[in-house]
Parts: sequence; structure tokens; C-alpha cells
Amino acid sequence: MKCEICLSLSEQEYLSIFAEEHVGKSIAPIVAKHLWFKINPTDEPQFICGKCWLALKEFNTFYNGIERVQATAFACLTTAAAITKTPEEFVEPVEPAYGTEFFEVKVEPSEVQDGTDNSGDQPLHSVFVKCEDSEEPDPTAPQSDAEVHQTNPTPSTIDSRLTEEDGTRSTWTRRRGKKTTSQCVSEDDVKSRKAAGQQQEDAELLNFYKRIVCEVCDNQRMMIGEPQIDYGTWRGLLKHTKTVHRHDKIYVQCPLCELKLRTKLTLIQHKDMHENPEKYRCELCAGVYQNMKEHMQNKHQERQFCCDVCGKKFPFKKRLTVHIKKMHVEKDIICDQCQKPFTKYTIEDHRKSVHTARFVCEHCPKTFNSRFRLRQHMEEHDESLRNSTAVPCAVCGQVMRDKYILSRHVKLMHTVQPTVSCGTCGKTFKCKRNLSVHMANVCLEPTRLYPCTICGRQFRRKNKLKEHMSTHTGKPLYMCSFCPETFRQDTHLYYHRKNAHHEKWLEMQQQRKEGVRFKLTELA
Repeated sequence: MKCEICLSLSEQEYLSIFAEEHVGKSIAPIVAKHLWFKINPTDEPQFICGKCWLALKEFNTFYNGIERVQATAFACLTTAAAITKTPEEFVEPVEPAYGTEFFEVKVEPSEVQDGTDNSGDQPLHSVFVKCEDSEEPDPTAPQSDAEVHQTNPTPSTIDSRLTEEDGTRSTWTRRRGKKTTSQCVSEDDVKSRKAAGQQQEDAELLNFYKRIVCEVCDNQRMMIGEPQIDYGTWRGLLKHTKTVHRHDKIYVQCPLCELKLRTKLTLIQHKDMHENPEKYRCELCAGVYQNMKEHMQNKHQERQFCCDVCGKKFPFKKRLTVHIKKMHVEKDIICDQCQKPFTKYTIEDHRKSVHTARFVCEHCPKTFNSRFRLRQHMEEHDESLRNSTAVPCAVCGQVMRDKYILSRHVKLMHTVQPTVSCGTCGKTFKCKRNLSVHMANVCLEPTRLYPCTICGRQFRRKNKLKEHMSTHTGKPLYMCSFCPETFRQDTHLYYHRKNAHHEKWLEMQQQRKEGVRFKLTELA
């Protein structure tokens, strides 16, 4: 699970953000209330880690308490301001209260003052009075026009009262919003800080991974001799693949371990794993692994998923599903180039990896199906390109190309394993790998044969057919690297080199133990 707040993948307790069993409502409104971003619901479940939820819950409790206290203080302040007003400032109703909030009171003169009759065209004085249902008529209410004139507010009086109320309200606003104003940042500042952090993060990733390229376009440009394009950021590569290739399945390869990483989060974690390996070290096997939970389930826990057909066990259900599709589904599709049967799940992978040569050597016309094979071949032309990750075996001292070949060497050569025997001929072998090679070449019913077009003889391996054809054509296939003698079979070349050039052969064997690789000199 991934926390949507701190983006961590730790093995602590997680809570669903849109579930309502935590606080009587979902956590999403609380996040939007106190943080600068919102979490919108998606088809996938979204979670918050326990650490972030405790901090957010504690601050929410503090915020609500302060809000209640300040609201109470504001109500008391308003009441106190109303009590301190002079009686002249109040306008009381002259009639019993009615259900309406405001009504107009028309005051008519009851007698003639100063010998003049004011009942003519003189306008009548009127005032809007606020009424409460529970109040009784005030005996001190004005009863004459003079009193009405005194209680009727003029525009200047209204302005002064509004100024006083605005001052009281602004004082309350300053008290309540003092802390909030100092802590909150404008939206533009948040965006600028986020952009600066994004640029720094992209620069650190580019500094570590060196190149962020599109694998498809990179291969095509390399084949036609055009310069490669480096997109610089993960977002730039994603935009390119969506625009040009109409998909978002991209990856970046680690320059240290050549692992392909398919999300930006795993890029950041993988970079941190190489820079701080002790944080990712397994306590049981002392190995460094990016996903410790997956490693524990894969290496140190019992495998729970068992194949019903062959009994092989797997640590993950996905691997069991892939195994069933590749191994136990009927192979009813024949490759049109090599006539080998495949399932509908494996035929495309076979065509891409075997019959589609995408990489061409710059020094010779050889083609390869993967960049890794081309890189291995290029080392034969230029020794400076050889990888410096060669490691020696601690038991026999033989130098292996990398740690993966070393682990296979130790398992095959220096690990005691129960012997296995062939069920057809009874021959015993040291490991299952040797038995598999024997079954494929000797005792197993062949799935395909390579027939000779001249004599009709059939061979299990294409290389043996090639050597057999040289007996019909008389054309040699191999040449000794120490003399100009040629041979039709590789076994004859090995025998000649060991006996005719014994000292050079011993030197070659020593170099092979030190990690130097040799290949047969094939004639075109």
C-alpha cells in the first residue's frame, strides 16, 4: 500500500481515506481542510498511513477546539458591546411584538405644537424597529415627534455606528486570523515551491540514472545512425510515449544493476537503495533488496501457491498463473519461421526475442535481439568496453563475468545437491540442469528435427545439421586461432588446439578462469 499523504510504502497500519468508520465520516474532507491539496476518489483504493493519520487527527482536534473557544469569545464580545451602549442608541418598539422581524411604525402627532398643524402635507416620521417575540412593550418608548426625532438615526449616526461595529469586527478578525495568516501561503507560492521541488527531484534522478530515453525510438535511431534523444525527466518521457506510441508503459534502466523501473516512485526508492544500502539490508541473508516484503515472501517464507499439474510451488499467485499459461497450456501455434510449437501466450515473445534482430554491430554485420547481447559482442571488438563487475569465486578462484553467473557457478559446481537420474536410460547427473540437457538431446522425444536436404538425415540441433552439411559441401567451418588449419566440426578444433598448441591452450585456460571470454573463429 502507498500513503497518499507522505507517499511512503512502509509496513505499518493503513486506513482507507474514503471509509467512514474512523471518525464518522471520511478522512478526505479533513485532508482538504488542513492541507493545500484534495484527494479525489478513484477506482483504486486510497490509503493513509497510521503516522500521518495520528498527526492529522491531533491537529484537527486542536483546530476544532480553538475554533470553539474563539467562537465563544466572539459571542461574549458582541454581547458586551451591546450592553455598554447608551439608552439613546437603542430604538425600542412602541407596539407589541409581532411575528415579522421588522415592521414600520407610523407616528402621527396627537396635538398641535407651537400653533401649527402638522397633519397637512408634512411628511410623517417613520422608523423600522426590530422586534422579538418574547419581549413586552417598553414603557420608556418615545411617545412624541420630538422623542422620535431623537431616536431616529441620521446618516452620520449610522456611519459612526457602522464604523464602530467594523472596528469591533476587524479586531475579532485580527485576533482569530493572526495565526492562520502567518502560516498560510498563497496558492502561487505553493505552486512555485512545488515546481522548485519537482525540478530538484528531476535533477537528482537524471544525475543518478544518466539517461531517460524511449527504448523504442532509441533502438530505431541507433539502427539508422541518428543521434539518441534524452528526455531528461520522467514526465517528458511519459508525454512522449502517450503522444507518439499511444501508451504509458515506460521504464528507466538502472546504470548500476540494469534493473528496469516502471514508476517514478520506484525510481526514487531504487536510487535511495543504492545510496543508503543499510536501510534495505535483509536481517536473515544480509542481502540488499528494494521491496523487503516481497523478498521475505519469495526467499524466507513457505511457498503457498502450488501447481496442480506438476506440483511446483510459487511464492506469488501471479507467478503460478504465468507458469500455467506457459507450461501447461496446449502448444497449438506453430512458428512460421522455425516450426517450433508455442502457446498463444508465448508465441509473440518468441518471435520478438528470436526472429527479430533489432541491434546491429558497428564493426561487423552481426545482428542481435537485445542490447545486452550486442554489448557483450562489442566487448570482443573493444576491450575498454568490458564490464568491470567481474567477481572471483571464493572456492576455486575462477573469475566470473558478474555476480549472477558467479551464483550459478557456485550452485552448480560447489553446492552439494542430490543426484538425479534419467528415467529412460538410467544415467545419473549432478544437477537437474544437466539432466534437462541430456533429455533434450538424447532421451526425450524430439519436438522438432532438422533434416538434411541432401541425404534426409535428421538432427536435433541446428548446429549439428550445419556441421553435417559441411561433409556434403566440403567447406570448412572453423579455423584455429594459432595456425591456419581449418576444421568442419568444433570438437576436432578443440582436440587440435589442446594437442598441437598445448602451452597456448594452457594460457588460454588460465585467462578464461580470470574472466576473459573466447569464441570460435568461424569462416563465412
